[in-house]
Amino acid sequence: MEPARLGVGVKERKLLSEKVKVMVVDDSKTMLAMIGAHLRGTDFEVVATAGSGPEALEKYHALKPHIVLLDIVMPEVSGVETLERILDADGGANVVMVSSIGTEEAVYDCLKKGAKSFLQKPLKKESMLTLLNSVCQEAGVTQ
Repeated sequence: MEPARLGVGVKERKLLSEKVKVMVVDDSKTMLAMIGAHLRGTDFEVVATAGSGPEALEKYHALKPHIVLLDIVMPEVSGVETLERILDADGGANVVMVSSIGTEEAVYDCLKKGAKSFLQKPLKKESMLTLLNSVCQEAGVTQ
């Protein structure tokens, strides 16, 4: 199994005091703005946003963010299919699914496919930060 991507370059990130790079994928501009506001002033930086699966894949390959927050329900290509494509290209990707349709089946399916965790909408800042910190710890990033 490939080592977690976040573990690579941890020393460099610490030395440069870099923030954890996050890409947010959601077809709702309001949600994109809200997540960006929640992460402002934290150890996390939104380096890209995408409103669809194809756009997310293009930006993921170009930017290689440390964490992807990915909505399940999106136009064109679903979040679940986007998750699969990201993980096919980068098995060490750290993807956290986000959705308001948090049925047990949807959550289980995403986790089984390789998502690191799941966030239920509406998002609460502290819960989101706690979960992102946990994903970082599991991947070997210290904050």
